Amino acid sequence: MKKILVVFVVLLIISTFAVSAEGKQEKGPVTLTFWYPAGEITATSMPFRDGSKPWAEFEAANNCKIDVVAIDYETMKQKLLTALAGGKAPDIAMIDGSWMGAFVKENGLVQLPSQYAKEWLDGVSPDTKALSDWGGGKMYGYPSWGEDAYALTWNVDMFREAGLPPYQAPKYLDEFREYSKKLAIREGNDFKRVGYAIRHVGHPHGIVDKWDWLAVSAGVKYVDPPTVLVGGKSVIDIPPVRKAFQGAHDMIYVDKSTSLNFPDPRDCLLKGLAAMQISELVSIQVRQPKEAPNLKWAFSPPPAAEKGGKPAVHISAWNYSVFSPSKHKELALKAIRWFNNKDNDFKMAKKYESTPRWMANYNSEPFASDPYVKQFKSLLPYGQPYPKNLALPGIMEALGSAIQKVLHDEATVEKAFAEAQKKADAAIEATK
Repeated sequence: MKKILVVFVVLLIISTFAVSAEGKQEKGPVTLTFWYPAGEITATSMPFRDGSKPWAEFEAANNCKIDVVAIDYETMKQKLLTALAGGKAPDIAMIDGSWMGAFVKENGLVQLPSQYAKEWLDGVSPDTKALSDWGGGKMYGYPSWGEDAYALTWNVDMFREAGLPPYQAPKYLDEFREYSKKLAIREGNDFKRVGYAIRHVGHPHGIVDKWDWLAVSAGVKYVDPPTVLVGGKSVIDIPPVRKAFQGAHDMIYVDKSTSLNFPDPRDCLLKGLAAMQISELVSIQVRQPKEAPNLKWAFSPPPAAEKGGKPAVHISAWNYSVFSPSKHKELALKAIRWFNNKDNDFKMAKKYESTPRWMANYNSEPFASDPYVKQFKSLLPYGQPYPKNLALPGIMEALGSAIQKVLHDEATVEKAFAEAQKKADAAIEATK
């Protein structure tokens, strides 16, 4: 009996020590893993590229460590989905806004606490609010600063040399085509310079991004109404849209003012190979001082599909989101809330000469009188994000493939867009 009692006491002491040791271990530094997209695409997440440690203050105050991991942009979405399926998703990740639906569908993201969402939605600019709200004040992440707004950017000196008003952009597609013809320079059958550099290769998502300005202005509705998570109706195959993309096709094959043989549109503008391009404005703003210091450039809303029509400006942002499998959800939510608070928004936007999100910062110096920020604001009345619908990835796949076939002269506009409509309808049906 005494031997049994001694063994019991020893086991009790050992188990008590183990619990104590485990308790101490839990009180030690917690590591949160954070994934972000590497490369040029992360112009808005520069703190993770330039060697600075923007999380340091939070780490010190909360006895934790943020393990920052760069992931190749082209494969990041699939890696996140694979990691999520295998239970190995990061605690926090930056997620492209158009990817969000896929993760929400899989219950992969943590919804922000209502008080976090309310303070954000009450304080940020209208465009940031539109990017943030998933309906009824629900949020699954904080859109990053340096919001992407797709704009027409052009080389001022090339406009002047071609006899065009150097700071006056074309307003509608037919005028845009005329500008492009005047700006293109050919030597025989070869281009020395295209009038307008186009995106025509790559993932259909990227194709849609670069042609959203024409699609939406012509009447495309990815999902109508744009606020429904499931269901709705896609509007793609309509006469104005077919007419607009016939015009895009004819810029290559009839006007001969652009070419499929030129590199990425942003590279074209910066290298002097194109007079105009349409893409994320922030990418030109960030790259130009280093890559093309002598380039004089300007920007405006993209042209409308028809004369008198309304231009369309695609707005988007990467989102700081917490993944559901995280073992430290509360700390991770606290981290992204801190990272995106009003003070950090001001400091980061000022440091990286970007646009803030909080209205109080927009209205404070140096932003209130900054020429770039003031001009950037002129884009926002025309801005709209992609719908937050679970079928969006399938719809973008359908539309992007159709645009690519038209630009490569692989299918008529009628055939390509009819097929896209069927695929988009099927994508919506599959989510019901």
